[in-house]
Amino acid sequence: MIKTVLILLTASSFALATQTPQSMGMQQKMMKRGKANAPFLIMGKMPHMTKQVIMHWDDLKLSKDQKEKLTKIRQETMGAVKSLKPQIVKLENEIAKATLSGAKPETLKEKVDQVAKLKAQATMAHIKCIYNTKNTLNKEQLELLKK
Repeated sequence: MIKTVLILLTASSFALATQTPQSMGMQQKMMKRGKANAPFLIMGKMPHMTKQVIMHWDDLKLSKDQKEKLTKIRQETMGAVKSLKPQIVKLENEIAKATLSGAKPETLKEKVDQVAKLKAQATMAHIKCIYNTKNTLNKEQLELLKK
């Protein structure tokens, strides 16, 4: 048991010691591209269904009507989220800068509330997308997406 703990501690120390500024910067870039920069309130618990549909477009054997509806759903959802994201990022950056500069929390409340409202709008767009996509696909197609 003690050997295992020592080995784990040694390995962890080595990993930290060998981390370069470049690799640390890479981790930060990856976080920015990923979930850390997503405009939603609920993260990692709901699928991006139209993305899944695109990945299985041919396998789903969609009718012409389904293809048109799903394309419209995706365009509307992406349009809504893309229009909100720059506003969210701008406000988050302003809040972070002000916080690190020593701003009083009460002076930031309005901006924090704005971010919450915008993220709620993006989350609702995501929820509507899931609902509309599920109502466009049949049972067999939905089962194929679950795999």
